[in-house]
Amino acid sequence: MPSQGRSLAAILVTGILAGLIGIIALPAALVGLAFCAGVGGPPLDFDAPHNGRVVAHIDVLAKIPPSIGGIRITEAISHRVVWDAKPVTAKSECWNRCWNLMLTVGENPASFFAGRQQFLSQFPSSPTFALAPGVPYLFEVWDNKGRVRIERFTL
Repeated sequence: MPSQGRSLAAILVTGILAGLIGIIALPAALVGLAFCAGVGGPPLDFDAPHNGRVVAHIDVLAKIPPSIGGIRITEAISHRVVWDAKPVTAKSECWNRCWNLMLTVGENPASFFAGRQQFLSQFPSSPTFALAPGVPYLFEVWDNKGRVRIERFTL
């Protein structure tokens, strides 16, 4: 019987500790989400570049569609604009992987659809833009409130 009492006590202590951790962790997660939504700009994450390509994930919050106001790629050293795209419509209707943009060495499409929302290239005026290997770039994405997230990458 004494071992059952200890087991019950261990279960009770474990349950209390799990509850305390949940009480502490949940507000921290909500604060992080509020920070990103309040000041951090749209969600943005990059895969590690591999074989001359990289994927930019702009929908890392999954069920919450990002509100994208523009995307720009510049050369990190010269600040020369390589690509600048803006939405035709202000409302985003896209989430769950349609915001995964693959960027590759060479030609990339300058205009694209994210779900039903169309993005048109402001620069260049051609249908494609080119990225070179070994050049450091800045990927900038703005939401409709003007907040920006920036990621540096090299192919």
